[in-house]
Amino acid sequence: MNQEVVSFMLRFIREESNGQPARWRGMIKHVQSDSTADFAHFSAALEFMQNHVNETIRQSFGDEETLLTPEEILAETAKLWGELAPRYTDIVLQSMELMLEQGRRVGESMAESMANWGQGVQQVNQEQQTQMLGLIERLTTQVETLTGKVDNLEARLRDE
Repeated sequence: MNQEVVSFMLRFIREESNGQPARWRGMIKHVQSDSTADFAHFSAALEFMQNHVNETIRQSFGDEETLLTPEEILAETAKLWGELAPRYTDIVLQSMELMLEQGRRVGESMAESMANWGQGVQQVNQEQQTQMLGLIERLTTQVETLTGKVDNLEARLRDE
């Protein structure tokens, strides 16, 4: 049995600075070649993967003199993406559920810390308290937004 493998490693990084809304960026690595790319939009990661898959397909058809037509490349990649797509949705949903769960745990931990902190402090600095409440409100809003997106995505997937 002859088998071709194309593997990728994705890393998502959440950045927040000076009270600005958090933004996500990512890094993707093609495992076989060690080539990497940074991305701000997931479509760039998909394009990176598509380019490496196309190259692997070209190489699997033999010598370099054999040029595949765009239709042949499209047929092979469509077959590959057709196999990947059902699992991709599950992976994305699981990742989002994990992020929501982690966000919930962070919120609970912060609430517990705030309660403990409030009990142990004789004088509470009003400015610090306002900043902490603002942070908790932003986190709550982000968790609610993510929950809404997950619900929307699940509804869209059920409709398909």
